[in-house]
Amino acid sequence: MSSRVRLSIVAAATAAAWLAGSAPPGPVVAAESHRVTSAAWRQPATAVSGGVVSFDVQVAGGREEVFRVRVTGGVVDSIPDGCAPSSVIRARSRIEADGATLVCVLDSRRAADLRVDVRTGAARVEEGGDTRELATLSAASGRADSPRTLRLLSSPDFLNADVADLRRGPGWWRPGRSRNGTSAAYERAIGTVLDDWTAQAPDAVLVAGDLVNGRWDKDDQRTGTFGSVRTGRQRARAVHRAAATYYPQYLDRFRERGLALYPAIGDHEYGDNPWPGAKRRLAPVFAREFARHFTRGPGGRPRFADHPGGRHAGTAYAWRPAPDVQVVSIDAFDITAGHSRIRLDAAQRRWLVGVLRRARADGVRWTVVQGHVPVLEPVRARGSSELHYPGGARSGLWRIFERYAVDLYLCGEVHDVTASEHGGVVQLAHGGAFQYGLTTYALLDVHEDRIEVTLRDYDVRVRTAGRRLWETARAGLPASVRVAPEPFTIGTLTLDGAGEVTRRSGILLPYRP
Repeated sequence: MSSRVRLSIVAAATAAAWLAGSAPPGPVVAAESHRVTSAAWRQPATAVSGGVVSFDVQVAGGREEVFRVRVTGGVVDSIPDGCAPSSVIRARSRIEADGATLVCVLDSRRAADLRVDVRTGAARVEEGGDTRELATLSAASGRADSPRTLRLLSSPDFLNADVADLRRGPGWWRPGRSRNGTSAAYERAIGTVLDDWTAQAPDAVLVAGDLVNGRWDKDDQRTGTFGSVRTGRQRARAVHRAAATYYPQYLDRFRERGLALYPAIGDHEYGDNPWPGAKRRLAPVFAREFARHFTRGPGGRPRFADHPGGRHAGTAYAWRPAPDVQVVSIDAFDITAGHSRIRLDAAQRRWLVGVLRRARADGVRWTVVQGHVPVLEPVRARGSSELHYPGGARSGLWRIFERYAVDLYLCGEVHDVTASEHGGVVQLAHGGAFQYGLTTYALLDVHEDRIEVTLRDYDVRVRTAGRRLWETARAGLPASVRVAPEPFTIGTLTLDGAGEVTRRSGILLPYRP
């Protein structure tokens, strides 16, 4: 990547100059040595939902190049078409943590006129020490924006690892048998992520499964930390002790920061797949421990009045964080002594239909469902067993979503990012395994007329050399992980009130493998 161009868009004032009849701005021609050949405001008629106006940048084709746009007093709204998307392991085009800086890695295959959508006022372009003013323009030249009424933060598969101080749990851990289950580096890294989430001021944090590793019926290093695991009864006791170690410390990290956590249950909360006969018989123990820590209050009373009956009474629930928003957390795992299936059993299916029917009758405007596994395929996947809900768009579950106008289905499992749509319902698969540096999160900003989705990623460095932290299974966690404190946006998506996707960019563009 050779020459770079920095365009400073300095927001100010209002649309007064434009509305007073000033001539529209002409292009600003860059020096021939730069990739950007011209830049100009678009007409106000291009303003879209949310008070967004646009700035055109014309670029030449050729080898891969980078340019930057910075907005002062406003924000960059999305990653333009023609900018090569980031992936969860490679940062390319992105919006930096300040929300005001766009880094565009140009698609090397073609020349393009890029439309940079911004929420801003006036602008000037600076190149090579020369400054050219553009006529004043304002987002107010579009229709008035509707205020945000709710913010949800979603991060499935956080942490997907057993990270806890084993001295604080019921068990028999001692340093002579294994390393501890956490370190100063891990606590700093997790704290960096959660401090960032706290700064986003979400009304709720959704984690769609795989909070832990959960293979608590094992003791591969034969440490005896949670007791013997030779018999079924011993394994049930070990699961109870492990849950009483990992879940409270997981919750404490959120509570210390005032973050309201709403998790779904994943395959790792059921001990991880596959489920042979002995593990299937432990499924009620795993479910009971999840409920004990996340969906039950003192004395075992349900935290959520709205939940199914039967085996999933403690692992599925629904609530309304705002009068016009319904959120549902489902348990997609039907595991009994005789079978293990990914599906909603009859009792949970009837309950889900009832929740969605009541929401529609009450005039609820937005409905969000979280569950661990993707329904629509294909989706990107990385380091995953790629569990999915059988039947895809033809499944009974997706038909329920379509029939009752669910807006958004949030899922994880695949440790990568894909936004899919079918029948007016959007599926967002994202999240990731923390110890592999794959954590992403989505901000869901709910407005009266739309939901804006912003997908953010972190620069994470993992060191695998040296002794590893202890877990019940496998070799344990990598020795050290470090997270840069400022995440960056790698995709955006907007849903309107009619269930239409009106904007998508970056990694949230349609996936065509």
